[in-house]
Amino acid sequence: MKTVILKKQKDKLARNRNPWVFSGSVHSAESGIRNGEAVRVVDADKKFVAYGFYSEHSAITLRLFSWNEDEQARQSLFTARLQAALSARKRLINSEQTDSFRLLYGEADGLPGYVADYYNGHIGLQVNTASAVLYLPFMTEALKAVVNPVSIYARPADELNKKEKVFFQEACIYGDAPERILIKENGLKISANPVSGQKTGYYFDQRDNRKAVAQYAAGSDVLDCFCYTGGFSLNCAAAGAKSITSVDSSADALKNLEENFDLNGLQKPETVKADVFEYLRQRNTDSRKHDLVILDPPKLAKSQSAMEQALRAYKDINMLGLKKTEKNGIFVTFSCSGRVSREDFIKSVAWAAKDAGRTLRITGFMSQAGDHPISPFFPESEYLKGIIGVVE
Repeated sequence: MKTVILKKQKDKLARNRNPWVFSGSVHSAESGIRNGEAVRVVDADKKFVAYGFYSEHSAITLRLFSWNEDEQARQSLFTARLQAALSARKRLINSEQTDSFRLLYGEADGLPGYVADYYNGHIGLQVNTASAVLYLPFMTEALKAVVNPVSIYARPADELNKKEKVFFQEACIYGDAPERILIKENGLKISANPVSGQKTGYYFDQRDNRKAVAQYAAGSDVLDCFCYTGGFSLNCAAAGAKSITSVDSSADALKNLEENFDLNGLQKPETVKADVFEYLRQRNTDSRKHDLVILDPPKLAKSQSAMEQALRAYKDINMLGLKKTEKNGIFVTFSCSGRVSREDFIKSVAWAAKDAGRTLRITGFMSQAGDHPISPFFPESEYLKGIIGVVE
């Protein structure tokens, strides 16, 4: 196994189990290392630190996966890590209410570069790094051994080719992946699309938050913005919402939302195909307000250089949402941008409330569901931040 040497005094984070090593911490790499190959990582004194996957072109040069010198990148490691991930999910998921979930969450589950979602017997696999492509045969065999899936559909991350200089064509790599899969979440039927839906096809990270928010929906006039295929709208309808307006820019997502309402025998909401920012700005002049407003925008800070612009966008969308919230209504807002800290998100919401001329009393905070575990060694594994409060 080839070796990568860290710079002097640049091994502390790595020894403390943070799996990311940036290029500025690397002293040298042995010649001939393939892009994505597993390497032995040592400190300036040539003492063992960890094993990691080497990325030749990424700013994250190493993604560490083991601090045990006897635990290398073999088939047995992939299978054991996946089995541990599945065992943890079985303790977290109520199988009577939910039959689909995030099976594997990259670094937080000890297998950097992979995200795997379980769709009622089928696997949607996201391949995020050069190493994830190189070791895909190990991952495929691990999934077959641990899960025995009907199919595995693999898709590249949006920026895999750009950041890692690796081309990966999405494909069904095992079995026959259907275009649609009927799943169950919180007792509700959902038609999911791991082949052509966003990311791996459905957002399991909001499962617990959908259920939590729905407890405020009974008898309420609900506004669900960035609704996608209707996760929050469905849960609110099942909880007895008086009316629901579901807004998204994707016609396909709204069509899927309506299908999901039909599957559950629920009255369809008012659906609006629109850019949410523009929709709320245009509604600034009407007097209608909502008892429950939900904002779940896509990632707004895709890079560090986009942070300032993203925080302005969070302030703007929250200001617009707060203006449409009824007095004593419930306001729920999220950020899924990992680069935006919880503190910065709270600040942006505070400035939004000030500019909207409203008082927001925060009553709780939310995060990603437990099948998206947060590693205490890796703060970057926490990306979803949610705020819920009462508006005056």
